[in-house]
Amino acid sequence: MRRMITICAAVTALASGAAVLQLKLAVQEKAEAVEALAQKIHEDREAIRVLEAEWAFLTTPRSLQEKSIRFLALMPPNAEQVVTDITRIPFRPKGVEAGEDPGVLLPTRAKPEEKPKNDKADEDKKGQSL
Repeated sequence: MRRMITICAAVTALASGAAVLQLKLAVQEKAEAVEALAQKIHEDREAIRVLEAEWAFLTTPRSLQEKSIRFLALMPPNAEQVVTDITRIPFRPKGVEAGEDPGVLLPTRAKPEEKPKNDKADEDKKGQSL
């Protein structure tokens, strides 16, 4: 009987030792994966920072102006080309008159016309759809 208890204890100790070793290896593997992921995140953040700095450099007003002159043959507007009075905007559609200066450069949209409401017809439609 004593021998059986000793054998069971030894087998239990070996099994628990193997389980602890397997758990240790799994934890180390996960820790390495987390470390690799953290390194990848750091590299990606650094790449994003570099790209944002590059984008900021490439989109400076001076750089954009030089590129527009070189590639698009666009020149900065002259003082005579700037329209200060909105009533003198060229190519205004016929029949559209400009009113007082609203303080904005873009015209606003016209409000859509409202349909007259027929309360009884609306109530009938609601009752039928339920």
